[in-house]
Amino acid sequence: MQASTWSGDIPSIKKFAHLYDELHPFIYNLEGGRKNTGGIKSVWKEPEIREVIAHVRSTSPNTLLIPTIFRWENGSEYIMEAIGARDPDFAIRTKHISAILEEIQKYGWDGIDIDYEGMGCDRKEAFEEFLIELKTKLAEKNKLLSVAIHPKTPIAEPFLLKCPGLQKPIYVDYFESYKGQWTHDYEFLGKTADKVKIMAYELYPRGPGFPGPGPQAPLDWIEKILDYSIGKIPKDKLYMAIPTYGYDWPLNCSGETKAVYYTYSRRIMAEKNPIRKEPTSIPTMMKIYSRSSPDWPELDPYLYRHTGKIYEDPSLWYTENGCDHVAFYMNRSAFAKKYEALKKRNIAGFSFWQLVRDNDPQIHTFLEEAIQSNRNNASGSSR
Repeated sequence: MQASTWSGDIPSIKKFAHLYDELHPFIYNLEGGRKNTGGIKSVWKEPEIREVIAHVRSTSPNTLLIPTIFRWENGSEYIMEAIGARDPDFAIRTKHISAILEEIQKYGWDGIDIDYEGMGCDRKEAFEEFLIELKTKLAEKNKLLSVAIHPKTPIAEPFLLKCPGLQKPIYVDYFESYKGQWTHDYEFLGKTADKVKIMAYELYPRGPGFPGPGPQAPLDWIEKILDYSIGKIPKDKLYMAIPTYGYDWPLNCSGETKAVYYTYSRRIMAEKNPIRKEPTSIPTMMKIYSRSSPDWPELDPYLYRHTGKIYEDPSLWYTENGCDHVAFYMNRSAFAKKYEALKKRNIAGFSFWQLVRDNDPQIHTFLEEAIQSNRNNASGSSR
């Protein structure tokens, strides 16, 4: 199974590149806010880009380098003109594709990863036309098209969504019928892209309100995403993106929900005398609803999300300054269970969001062992 990751952390990329078949430097964004120019811009300076590329090419020559262009469409940052929406002569889209190809040529990237999120339903056809044109141009240069997409899970009763501005209604056969998912058509992407990365995280986003605390990518949810995606996206193109983080929620008081990486989880264990749950059981989750803050009204209707489940993601339950907390996080055992489930499904691979210095070091150890095991198996089968 292929290993890939997004990362903007140069030291981590240099240190761990040999563990990955694909690296997505998370460095590009669109020029322009409410109106796109067609150009792209990098958060790394040119010497940094060349330094990383030279290092990876020399130390891990088989690792593909496919940088990401990211934008989440919101009130101040649009994607419209870059993909050809509301641009009658498509001049900005043409410029955008040229800018991508020029950047690939300049640095010798192996392709491009398109991560355009949060688009309304009226962007669907323009987004697909943009990807077709981009894919054609990339193929001419023997470069790869990777696309990062929103997660979807199946529903029993599909329906048609009529969206203003579209020639055809959208066939909705997935539970997540809202902004973002509407523009990411799995069957189309499975035919058009070389690699499709489903962003299977943020099931329980930070902050108060719906749907409250929980793990970011529980295995039962990943399995539902796979149930929906397999058959629409060829397995040899399909990657499941897994988070390397969790969140720490205050339960019965107001406070900030904080991201949890390795150092944070170790600090809680060392300083807060927590009750550690691994795996996390439903009786524990019930406490969330009996002791939650008034900032989270009417959470009871969402208890069904946890009914009958045991989460492989560990959690830490502790009290600080009179406030009860629960912190979910990712460690080796939780990742290993997800990894094995993906491997059994025989999909192309997994992706991490994201590779940073503060990931659990045992996750990297697990990958080292998996690589060695794959090599041993390959050697044994060739005899």
